[in-house]
Amino acid sequence: MNAASAPPGATSPQVLVDVRGVTLQYKTSNHLVTATYRVDFQVCQSDRYILLGPSGCGKSTLLKAIGGFLTPTEGEIRLKGKVVTKPGQDRMMVFQEFDQLLPWKTVRQNVMFPLQCSGRFSSREAADKAMHYLEKVGLTQFADHHPHLLSGGMKQRVAIARGMAMEPDVLLMDEPYAALDALTRRKMQDELLQLWDDTRFTVIFVTHSIPEAIKLGNRVLLLSPHPGQVRAELQGLARDNTDRAAAAALEARINELLFGSEDLHQEGQHG
Repeated sequence: MNAASAPPGATSPQVLVDVRGVTLQYKTSNHLVTATYRVDFQVCQSDRYILLGPSGCGKSTLLKAIGGFLTPTEGEIRLKGKVVTKPGQDRMMVFQEFDQLLPWKTVRQNVMFPLQCSGRFSSREAADKAMHYLEKVGLTQFADHHPHLLSGGMKQRVAIARGMAMEPDVLLMDEPYAALDALTRRKMQDELLQLWDDTRFTVIFVTHSIPEAIKLGNRVLLLSPHPGQVRAELQGLARDNTDRAAAAALEARINELLFGSEDLHQEGQHG
């Protein structure tokens, strides 16, 4: 699959993550489960790339493989041209669970923790970076609070700040808003887009919500029900589409692609 197309005369986007023919399997007590089957896609610099599909299609498993926590049964994953074989500081993950923070550390200390573990920063540098990214997510006034004093949405903002503070090549987000109420979820989506506007980081975001994918992604990969295979890739999605009829039509089209019997193919521009 080719990288996203660029206008005539423009420089093609730099391919950051290259997933080539990736099949992922894992064992249960009774079965060998195929989570994804020969999945191909490329993520370019500064993409807001969405992995969208129903529960059980292997999208979270695929994200963990990109993170280096799982080894493909078939195919390979490359980051900046190098095969991914293990976790690294160039990929940071934000999970769905609220308990991903260390409860005995303050918000500031939670963000500082991976910076200090990396050995790349002094304590002062780590503290400065932590405060910089806590400001980005609007939590400077809670820097000295412990996680049990925070709401679910605030805990997720801390987790995002912690991942961003490492300034990774790609931020991996595994349904980070799925457990939030609808209003908080919408607010977090808006904040993520604002943060992206400020820093233009690269993110791969897993969701099973079609409206969330349409809102957050500039590119969306549609994965079929189990085992996950590529149904289509949508490119050029518009930001903040207020045309309800167009949005409803796009949702219907995505539903058709995900659950219909069409051949696999790539979609063009939308918006």
